[in-house]
Amino acid sequence: MFASVEYCTGEYIWFHGDDELPIVDSALALIDMIRKDVADFFVFNSAMINDEGGLLSSRMSPMHSLHLDMQGDALIQTAGFVFMLAGISNVVLKRDHVDVDVAWEAQAIAPIYSHVVWLLICFSKRRCRIVNLPLVFYRNSALPKQVQHFKKLAERLGVGDDYFWGLGVATQLEYLVNKGAIQASSVAKIMEGRRDGTRFRLLNECVHRIYTQVLTSITSGETRQRIDPETLKRARDFLVSCDGFTYDLFEPIEKLNEIAFGKRSRKELSALCEEYEQTLAQHSDDPFRNHWRGQRLGFEIFSMPLGWVAIDPEIEGGVQSALQYIDIRENQPYVWVSENLEDLLERLQAHLKTEPRNIDCSNKRADAQIIKIGHDLVEIGRFATSEYARMVQLSLQYTMPIRMIARIFIYPVHRLTAAGGRILRKWVARLSSD
Repeated sequence: MFASVEYCTGEYIWFHGDDELPIVDSALALIDMIRKDVADFFVFNSAMINDEGGLLSSRMSPMHSLHLDMQGDALIQTAGFVFMLAGISNVVLKRDHVDVDVAWEAQAIAPIYSHVVWLLICFSKRRCRIVNLPLVFYRNSALPKQVQHFKKLAERLGVGDDYFWGLGVATQLEYLVNKGAIQASSVAKIMEGRRDGTRFRLLNECVHRIYTQVLTSITSGETRQRIDPETLKRARDFLVSCDGFTYDLFEPIEKLNEIAFGKRSRKELSALCEEYEQTLAQHSDDPFRNHWRGQRLGFEIFSMPLGWVAIDPEIEGGVQSALQYIDIRENQPYVWVSENLEDLLERLQAHLKTEPRNIDCSNKRADAQIIKIGHDLVEIGRFATSEYARMVQLSLQYTMPIRMIARIFIYPVHRLTAAGGRILRKWVARLSSD
């Protein structure tokens, strides 16, 4: 792919994968946009098919408008890193802006997604357009087949099975930050897509892959699965610099890595895994928390890549349903969008003056929070009860030998005392009758 650039003579380049099916109408629309010189880099919202050609999804990411223009960090935050940009058939780029030397340097950093690193360095400061058309039917093999493919590649390269999506991605993101292609604060805001249209944070997935590789190194004992402590520390320091809360996830991971190197007891494995899973669940519950900027006038305020957004918490489907879209569309009175925060708040205040009923949404929000707190307290109560029961069981197990020995000595005395009591009562009864 990189070597082929020197053979290209056209103004734009389209790397077409050998197993994707092109869509002619979208190609014609692309030609029209190229003639109008609207962008230097195009990303298409392609449809996904399986190996047999069956449709998996009509588009990669939920989107309202026909196209969306952006540059800088907004590109990686919206198009993602391992999803839309990773599909080489989804992108068309201006040849004059590419640097093949950067491509080979990116390839040396990590093999998988090196082309995404290359594209972001070359085009993050250029005119970029995400087009809500499927340029191709992008072929996406079944997960077991993909896993087997990359596992073979990992074995050949001598790296862990999860390296490409864990340490590899962390290294590539750090490289992009050092190159000035993206900001460190943007890493925590990179959103990836699923086939069902929902989105998740790349940062969480990256950390989870590191965790999975550490677990594999413990269970398999393979040398290639092991993560050198210094390498793990570097990944931790970088990702924590992007999102401070990530430290909570790495604390159990580092202890698990000590188990892998025999520096900590394997008896701690279960407890550390449970600690990590609970922390990850809390982090993953709200993927847009790094975009959240507080509550104003009863609305949830978010700083999104393309502007400020205010969402009524009572919106049907929940706040996250509105944030799933790459281009969040204004839907009054529930969703408000503006380029700056001051304008957004002024519009909300003007609206609330004419529609005072919406002021009640703050009370509804408080009620919802009270209900959520109630649910949380119930869950805490259940957890405490289960932990108490578990501790009681452990206590019973640990004290069983002592209780058995005590019963050996105490039981005969107890029986003798009981028998003596019965004889004494009979003797007293007989004396009373005489």
